[in-house]
Amino acid sequence: MSITLKEESILNEWAMVLDNASGNSQTVFEEIQNRLRNSEIPGDCSWGIEEVKSAGMFSKVKRDFLIISLEQFKDYHMYVSIRDYGTHLDCCRFLTVEPNFLKKWASTKLTGSADALSAPNNILIHQDLRAWTTVVHHAVVDSVEALMKNLGKDTTHLQRGSKGFLEIW
Repeated sequence: MSITLKEESILNEWAMVLDNASGNSQTVFEEIQNRLRNSEIPGDCSWGIEEVKSAGMFSKVKRDFLIISLEQFKDYHMYVSIRDYGTHLDCCRFLTVEPNFLKKWASTKLTGSADALSAPNNILIHQDLRAWTTVVHHAVVDSVEALMKNLGKDTTHLQRGSKGFLEIW
């Protein structure tokens, strides 16, 4: 069964296409997982490769994503895709907030926003969420950079920043 990635759940994203780098997705996935393991992220950080589809009744597109979660933030997930795109390597990462149906319903009724009850409720929790998203983001970007170096590519063109809520630099 596929997991559905809904565009409205995406809070933050990063993407880059590497020219003439196809055939390296498995290497980058392994490097990301090694960096996550070596980061010793507190709070039961887990990850695995899952089949993901986009939302929509007639959507047939499915892709494998590395999905990264942290027990402390059950509603937040990082989706990482590294895939061949012709002769290129398409790399992307999405931070999502995905509360369950009951939490989304209660949040909408109480606050008018489906995600409000998932948001960090104090500055220290916010700091923990920012730290986790930053460490995961760097694991992805640094893994792509390692591939670029192995392929003899100019790393000054590497996109390091992201767009959206909790911008990560």
